[in-house]
Amino acid sequence: MKIRYLIAPLILLLATPLAYGAEFPQRNIRLVVPFEPGGAGDITSRIIVEAANKVLSGSKMTVVNRSGGGGIVGQTFVSRAAGDGYTILAMTNSVVTNPSLKGASYTVDDFKPVALYNFDPDVIAVAADSPLATVADLVAAARDRKPNMVTAGIATAHHMVGLAVEQNTDLKFNYLPVRGFGNQLQTVMGKHADGGFWPLGEAATHARGGSIRILAIAAEARDERFPDVPTFDESGLNVPVWATFRGWAVPADTPDEIVGVLSDLLATVHASAEYRSKMEAAGYQPVYRDAQEFRQVIADYDKLTGDVIAAHGLGR
Repeated sequence: MKIRYLIAPLILLLATPLAYGAEFPQRNIRLVVPFEPGGAGDITSRIIVEAANKVLSGSKMTVVNRSGGGGIVGQTFVSRAAGDGYTILAMTNSVVTNPSLKGASYTVDDFKPVALYNFDPDVIAVAADSPLATVADLVAAARDRKPNMVTAGIATAHHMVGLAVEQNTDLKFNYLPVRGFGNQLQTVMGKHADGGFWPLGEAATHARGGSIRILAIAAEARDERFPDVPTFDESGLNVPVWATFRGWAVPADTPDEIVGVLSDLLATVHASAEYRSKMEAAGYQPVYRDAQEFRQVIADYDKLTGDVIAAHGLGR
């Protein structure tokens, strides 16, 4: 395998050829981001590729944006690609839900998880000068009317977290689908909506900058960057965890040896302090979970969203 390691303990067994005699990689690798440039999947992928190319020797990794259909275009492209390790999907939650929500031709089983690099919990956020200072304020306001909440779109993960809250509380919301986080932000800050359901990674920078206030985070524990912000459970919303996951996946017929090489490449990237610093500066907490652990994250999310989709009749 043609990877030079920046950190000696991570060399492990990766310098040996694959069992069938070939070294990997022997040519450039494309990381397919199924969304437009500028979003979270694109930003994090470019940070990863920059770090990976400092590790790879003799080949390079490039980001290829194949957007459309809420991720379906790029996801379908990877599902039909050769399982040789040279086409990787920047995988997010939509791979799990697009088949049932949008009729995508693939299923989650058409992909093999490689590794998880970011776990981004959803938040409820409002404008910094909103009278809604806490979740309790939101609950009180909801007694008189349904709060208007911005989401990235109907049946997106950020819409479904609202539906999950509705299932587990007496709260009801009106959902305003707005394309693009920048537009959603302006909708909330301009008082055209009461708040938004957003991933923490996108909301964090603006919360630190003072333009929005995060009321609650859908994570198991409080985020160290926002120690005064309660979790959804602490706020009585009865949704323990709801998060956008980001990782790598490859076509299902990719050999396990190649998956292992790619997983260890991402582990080596994660070990770089420079990489972690850039991810954190962009608002994304870097994590690393190997293929088996990532597979469990996907299965848990499939169960979680499946219940919401069935309860609200969202599936096709």
